[in-house]
Amino acid sequence: MPFDLLLTGGMVLDPGSGLKAQLDVGIEDRRIAAIGPNLRQQEARRSIDVSGCYVTPGLIDFHVHSYWGVNPYGCDVDELCLSTGVTTAVDAGSAGPVNFPGFERFIARQSRTRMLAFVCVAAHGVLRSPGELADMRFAEPEAAARTVKEHPDVAVGIKVRVERNATVDARESLRLAVQAGQASGSPVMVHPGNSDISMDEIAATLRPGDVITHCYTPLDEGMVAASGSIRPAVKEAHERGVLLDVGHANRHFSYDVFRAAQFEGLLPDTISTDVHTDPAKAAAVDMPTTMTKLMALGLTLEQVIAASTINAAKAIGWQDRLGRIEIGREADLAVLQLVSQEQNLKDCVGASIDAKARLKARWTIRSGDVFEAKA
Repeated sequence: MPFDLLLTGGMVLDPGSGLKAQLDVGIEDRRIAAIGPNLRQQEARRSIDVSGCYVTPGLIDFHVHSYWGVNPYGCDVDELCLSTGVTTAVDAGSAGPVNFPGFERFIARQSRTRMLAFVCVAAHGVLRSPGELADMRFAEPEAAARTVKEHPDVAVGIKVRVERNATVDARESLRLAVQAGQASGSPVMVHPGNSDISMDEIAATLRPGDVITHCYTPLDEGMVAASGSIRPAVKEAHERGVLLDVGHANRHFSYDVFRAAQFEGLLPDTISTDVHTDPAKAAAVDMPTTMTKLMALGLTLEQVIAASTINAAKAIGWQDRLGRIEIGREADLAVLQLVSQEQNLKDCVGASIDAKARLKARWTIRSGDVFEAKA
């Protein structure tokens, strides 16, 4: 039987399995059917020559806001994802227990990108002004935990923001989120910065597997102390399994903070854009651009691919479904090219870095369907 799709001539790069070799990939009935050399000798309904490109697991953007039309931060990220190698996007609390069924029905089921989500500990999801927990009566940890259990194919954890504009009681908000995480057996993603509780307290409260997003934020109460060094509590938390997520956004990624963390070995576990409101105006731009910035700062291609695939899958307990190229798995793939092109890239506080090469998506394969990147 012929393949439905055959990718030939590419370098298969799969950190999850340790695979890096020039191999062809055959897809049949929306699943990976074969991985090996010289598959082009077999018949295929469609073949794409991906010579000069890397074939990786589909990218996972670990922090977006995709509940468009409902949440004030929400935007339609589907087209952006499928033109930039992203096959799975994880919404970071745009829906709470009250409106999560709407997210599942109208976003997750309708999008071509696989849409997963952290459930906000606040009833209606994250809000702009007033914040979602400007009144603590809107906290619903029991309902949030129940939502995660009732929607296992979409809900992956609990989200809480402890920034001042989000809550009147950061300590209690964090406590209730961890309570919901324990009750649901799922990770908590916490948004820090400009908080009334210290990063030391946040880091000490989180459990192994919980996530600090916006980990390189320049805002007050980030991971860097006034001395310029990384807070010991953050290092200790990371050592015991608390994860660090980039969460670039428009104000949460500083090259100086990254370099301070890098000096002490605190590299990101997962990479994400935090695209929200208007993707065209996002400082992160997209996943390949964010990954390019990290490579310009010293991470290897293998490191940024791992942080955008298998690490993200493991963080939500989906490593048996996402993040690897393996026969029998759903055909979610990214075809990426490392282009020699000098580019000046800015962080969120105006600092610049010169990248000698940039990572560019050429094709996105989502469940066997092909989406070609825009020029």
